[in-house]
Amino acid sequence: MSAGDSIERDWSFLREPFWIFSHVFALSVVTAFLFFCFGWQVPRHFARVDENVLIEARAFGEPIDVVDAIDEPIDMLEFTAVSASGRYIEPALVRVANRSQKGQAGDWLVGLFETSTGELVLVNRGFITRDAVPSDPVEGELLGWLRESRERERFGATDTGEGDRIPRLDIDAIGDRFEDRLGGRDLAPMWIQLASPTLETSFPEPVPLPELNSGPHLSYAVQWFIFAALGLIVYGLLLRKRAGERPQTAVDEAVEDYPASHGV
Repeated sequence: MSAGDSIERDWSFLREPFWIFSHVFALSVVTAFLFFCFGWQVPRHFARVDENVLIEARAFGEPIDVVDAIDEPIDMLEFTAVSASGRYIEPALVRVANRSQKGQAGDWLVGLFETSTGELVLVNRGFITRDAVPSDPVEGELLGWLRESRERERFGATDTGEGDRIPRLDIDAIGDRFEDRLGGRDLAPMWIQLASPTLETSFPEPVPLPELNSGPHLSYAVQWFIFAALGLIVYGLLLRKRAGERPQTAVDEAVEDYPASHGV
């Protein structure tokens, strides 16, 4: 038997108030790590996988006419491939500020498009650097993906309603800002992210779809699980070490009481 195995361990300290608090704290930390793993990152991983499948099915299917698409429920339209025939009323209505693409800072150039049946649709023509002059679009049919309006988040920038730049592609905010130029007509509830560069010159450069990968969520989940496992192991070793550090006086008292308790 090794010296380590021969140590007589005293676990009675586990019931002391300080150590009860320590147990609760350690259990809370480990529980938090497990929540970050299974309650946060794992669901985000599978949500990302499901989203990729949805985007792929909608974005790479046969394009449908935008007029038919916008009659469907909005939550069924995101990333749907569409085509639209008509003309740009204003090729450069507004810019969505503070975008980046391929390491360059710039804006999204948004045009106002009228379909052949009279609907007004906002079109994200693509990315353009701030000092660049946009080219004129080619009239006729365009191809792209339907996208949802981007409304202001709790801590997002406020649309000041001034100038030709906006913080996000918020359809209602754009409609309110340019109400006089719309002539009292409503904008379509979705905007088009232009997909085909063949209908325009190379600038603006079309904004690509999100990358269809699962992201870092699964690796983050593994890291949180490892943290939880290490927390349990380290705390268990700490308790084991503490249990083996019995004061010598306690050992001496136990030796002295042994004869009396055994009738010697």
